[in-house]
This record gives sequence, C-alpha cells and structure tokens, in this order.
Amino acid sequence: MKKGYIAQGAFLALAVASHAFAEVAPGYDVATPADFGVADYVYKVSESDFNFKRSLAKAPINEWAYQSDLSRVDTQQVIRENQDGIYASAVVDISEGATFTVPEGDHYQIIQVIDQQNYVAGVVYAGESITITPDDVTYGTHVYLNMRVPILAEDKGGLKETLRLQKLATIEANSAKPYAAPDFVLDIEKTKEIRAALVKDVESGALTSTTHVNGTPYTSRPQDHLYGTAYGWGGLGMPDAAYWPFLNKTKIIDGKAQPSSVTFTPPAIQYDKGGFWSVTIYDETGWMGKDISAISNTQAVANEDGTYTINFNSPGKQNNLETTTPFAALFRFYLPESKESAFKYLQDKSSGLVIE
Repeated sequence: MKKGYIAQGAFLALAVASHAFAEVAPGYDVATPADFGVADYVYKVSESDFNFKRSLAKAPINEWAYQSDLSRVDTQQVIRENQDGIYASAVVDISEGATFTVPEGDHYQIIQVIDQQNYVAGVVYAGESITITPDDVTYGTHVYLNMRVPILAEDKGGLKETLRLQKLATIEANSAKPYAAPDFVLDIEKTKEIRAALVKDVESGALTSTTHVNGTPYTSRPQDHLYGTAYGWGGLGMPDAAYWPFLNKTKIIDGKAQPSSVTFTPPAIQYDKGGFWSVTIYDETGWMGKDISAISNTQAVANEDGTYTINFNSPGKQNNLETTTPFAALFRFYLPESKESAFKYLQDKSSGLVIE
C-alpha cells in the first residue's frame, strides 16, 4: 500500500497573512472579510463549519455519508459540486490520529482531506493510505473527507462496481470526539454576505489566475484562497486539479438566458490514470439548479479540429446544457499532465474561455 501525500502543517500566522502577492487584476479594490469586521480565518472556519454540519446531518462522526448516484439538485453536498463523479463525505476526529485508505485499482478514486480552514491537509488515490494528526492541519481537531469516484464504463462494471469501490474506502480513527463549532463561527447570514462579496470579485474578473486558490498555506495565496473558499469550498489544489470560471456574456432577454456557447481546446490530462475535464453549470448562488448540470470529455463530442463546443440553452445542438437564468459555469480538469502544463494552459487559454 502506497502512502498518499500530506500537506505540511502550518502556523496560524500563515493563514492570516497579508493579501500581498495575490493574483488579482492590477488596481482592483478587492473584497475581504475585514470589510465586514471579520478576520480571514474566522470566515474560512465559518464556511467549513457550514459544510461539516451538512455532512454530519447525513452520517455520524467518523462515518461516510454516501451518495449512490451523481449529485442532483436535492442531493448536492457542497457549493459548486461536480457532476462527473459520485461523492461521499465524512467528518473525522483526528485528535488522536486517523488513517484513510483507498482500495487498489487502475480507476480514478480520491479522498481529499480538508481542514477547518479549507486547506488541503492530504490526498489519497487508489492503492494509497494516509494518516493525519493535528500536526498536519492549520486549525482544530476535525477534518472533512471529500471522496470522488467517477462512474466506471459499463465494460468495467458500471455503477455497481463504482459503488462497490466507493464502500471499500476506509476510515480508521483512534477517537470519536464529537465535532463542536468554534465559539467565533459566524451566523449563516454574515457568512453568506462575505461569500457574495468575494464571489462578485471572481465573477467580475478580479482573479487573474486560479493556480493558487486551493491547496496548503504554502501553495495557495491568502486573497486567492479566500476566493477559492467562497467560490468553491473544498476544491483540490495543484497538481491534482485545476479550475477556471468561464466569463459569461450570455444575453438575457425578457428574463430568459438566450442560446450561447463556448469553444475550447482541451488541456493535457493523464487519461491513462482516469483524468478528465468537465464543464459544470450553477445558478447565481453557486448551487446546481438543474439535475443535469455538467458535461465531461467522456460525454462530449469533439469538433473535427479536436476542439470542443459546449452549447447552452440550445435544444437540438450537440453538447447542450439547459441552464437557470442567470447562470455561471466552471471548467475543471483533474490529473493534468503536470503542474507546469496546467499553469501554461491557464496562462495561454483562460482568456478564451468565454461564453457568448
């Protein structure tokens, strides 16, 4: 059994560092929790508390809350969730250490370990195991596990085999102390207010690169990480995945989103290890508003030149997604060929990821 990788623990000071070195458009007056009289870490722990409690409403401490199908409007677990894999979540007490294991196989399956400030404490792939202790997180004694397993092709066992593999992933915790929200956690309305201000920045073009929005305190940047926490809590960092929000210029006439599209060249991905890309649509608050909200490389039909065109609200056209009004769209790719290739792709191609 191989070991998954652990993100080095960090002092709280790193998590509340200045907003310097953020990848923000020059001269942009960014929103921060301080605008609302709130420290960065308080906001981030509050967003995590929201998600920890959603998982605990479905399964007790140290146990998986399984989904048995792709996320739908009524079953989505976290904001801006994806729809090209089956999710499971858990909140785990790590005060005395806990070990997480993914079964052997040549399929894509990942457990992401997220701490109470939304930093990635570790990642485990098929055939790997990892042990997490309080030394490996930036705050607290509990972590959130986010497990993703794309549905296997029918010749590899389809949904039945996918669900079998999902349930082979294990949690071995040495204690089961209940999760309690820190005293400083914000009420949900204040959390939503700060979230909306940060998301507005992202959607209006403040963030010039997404390469440092997720990950550890060492691999993310303070302002960028705030944007990642608000826009897509629980996102993976490089080199595991990359994200980019499409610039959406779809016209709205009489309260209805008009037909639109985007054409792009796909990134270099480790397809042999189950890597994939997807386009997912959300309503204006970041939740899936349609039961069919995504299309991936396993479903989309390529153009003759190798590019892909994704259509929106265009019945009868291939690769079409029906959306809410208004809507947002997020481009993801998992297991890029390398960190460097993902950086270059976003640097060279992101300006062309425009829906119009």
